[in-house]
Amino acid sequence: MSEVAPRQELLAQTEAAQARASSPDASAWVSANAGAGKTHVLKLRVLRLMLAGTPPERILCLTYTKAAAAEMAQRVFDELSEWATLGDERLSELIAQLLQRRPEPEDLVAARMLFARAIETPGGLKVQTIHAFCERLLQRFPLEAGVPPGFSILDDETAFTLRREAIDQVLSLANADPEGDLGQALALCVAKAAEERFDLLLGMALGERSWLRAVAQWQASTGPEGCEPVEAYYRRLFGLTANQTSDDLTNEMSEVLSSAVLARAAEALTSGGKLDQKLAAQLAIANRASTAAAKAVELGEALLTKSGTPRSDRQFVSKAVREAEPGLADALCNARDAFYKLKQQQVALELVLATTALVRLAEQVMQFYFEAKSRRAALDFEDLIDRTSALLGDANAAEWVLYKLDGGLDHILVDEAQDTSPAQWRVIQSLADEFFAGEGASETPRSVFAVGDEKQSIYSFQGAAPRMFDQAGQAFQAAARHAQQEWHRVPLTLSFRTVEPLLQAVDAIFADEGRVPGLTSGSAQIRHVALRTGEAGLFEVWPTVKPEEVEPSAAFDPLGEQSVRSPVKRLAEKIAERIENFLQNGEQLIS
Repeated sequence: MSEVAPRQELLAQTEAAQARASSPDASAWVSANAGAGKTHVLKLRVLRLMLAGTPPERILCLTYTKAAAAEMAQRVFDELSEWATLGDERLSELIAQLLQRRPEPEDLVAARMLFARAIETPGGLKVQTIHAFCERLLQRFPLEAGVPPGFSILDDETAFTLRREAIDQVLSLANADPEGDLGQALALCVAKAAEERFDLLLGMALGERSWLRAVAQWQASTGPEGCEPVEAYYRRLFGLTANQTSDDLTNEMSEVLSSAVLARAAEALTSGGKLDQKLAAQLAIANRASTAAAKAVELGEALLTKSGTPRSDRQFVSKAVREAEPGLADALCNARDAFYKLKQQQVALELVLATTALVRLAEQVMQFYFEAKSRRAALDFEDLIDRTSALLGDANAAEWVLYKLDGGLDHILVDEAQDTSPAQWRVIQSLADEFFAGEGASETPRSVFAVGDEKQSIYSFQGAAPRMFDQAGQAFQAAARHAQQEWHRVPLTLSFRTVEPLLQAVDAIFADEGRVPGLTSGSAQIRHVALRTGEAGLFEVWPTVKPEEVEPSAAFDPLGEQSVRSPVKRLAEKIAERIENFLQNGEQLIS
């Protein structure tokens, strides 16, 4: 499409794409740029499904926030209420535009009845967040899902408080028994992380709930030493033997050069250049070390750089020494390489032990957190997704649940799909499994629809996995084609909101493949088209607002402590100041 295409041509092409995306006869995967009308397309699809005869209760529309769900439902009901009161001529125009054909008289009759049907639908039109859907499902089937009947939902603040109490409980137990499992695990974690980093690391571990649940199951199957399988797994992953200790590796590192070779090397290198003489002194010190640990430290100074990498041949033994003592030079190089390999193994072992300790602490925190929730007969938002995924993962239970769920579902629509987590995708895929089951599928047309944009993902928010948008689309596409069902992949690139200069700047920034490592489609697919062609715009690049550097006050001078404003707050103040100047100076943002 030409960038100078007339406005009407752009609109016509976009409307055609929206018609393909909203077709009730096909599943569709829509990639939509910012301002391309995602909510509008979603609304069109719901309306066309209802016009095609789909009962409102058999349509499930999942949005990302309660606000988005309310807006979506309001848009649908506003449109339906308008249809119920319009005259034939105007209604015929709207329905023709929606269906891309001249409506029949029965189409107009059906359109006028849809508002009443939607209002009278038991439970209402299902436009909700995935958490709300899962809560409703679990409330109806608590025994099948293994959750307390009549459970309550923890809000974010209460869940945070309970987790904090569980963490404090674990830390208290660890400090009360320093020689116990928790005490040793805490000591190891704190030794490997600065105080402010420990909370961050523990929080990241607690975020991996599925992994911690697997650890708990491992523990139940292997006895009280539940973390041993975890440590064994990581040892295998890093190529470490089962019983290898840090002391064993230290001893091996201290023995890469014998005392005789060390003495000979120190003597031979003394007559060399400046680097040779420095190496000779370091090897002599290592040879005089009284313990294996001290010797290993000195050898590390001699054989490795400050960053821990092997010294290069050019910076290690001079050419003169190599020619005079080729055998000695080879021995030193071999020792250097062997020492580096052993050092890497030691670092890996320390990482394995620290990770195992962190897993032990996190697993115990989650156990206390689970017990606190159980006492309150409560679930948090992540529980809603996990329990629903487990319930629908059981084929027998899923079939019964979906049958009892208002007679089942025929169409699933997912908004802001790029922010859907892997666990949430598992729920959606379980719901849609029978949609593409071939001969076993319902004769009623059934479809999956999703709209999103990887570029707009709030990375890692609530476990969002942008790559899953493309992966899930490919999986559903393969299933649809296997079942010989129609499938549409629809890009929506036209922006109704933003002016052309801003969109061109965005495209220019992301034209470099190195700037889009998180996008499965790569930079080739990043292209924005502005409806507001020919209108002016300004793209400014401001300097990065960095953290303020403040000199720490003396330990016993609390009044001398200087407050530090976060970069986010300072940037917000800068933006507010800029807008205030616009208003005071009467500056116009001419488009």
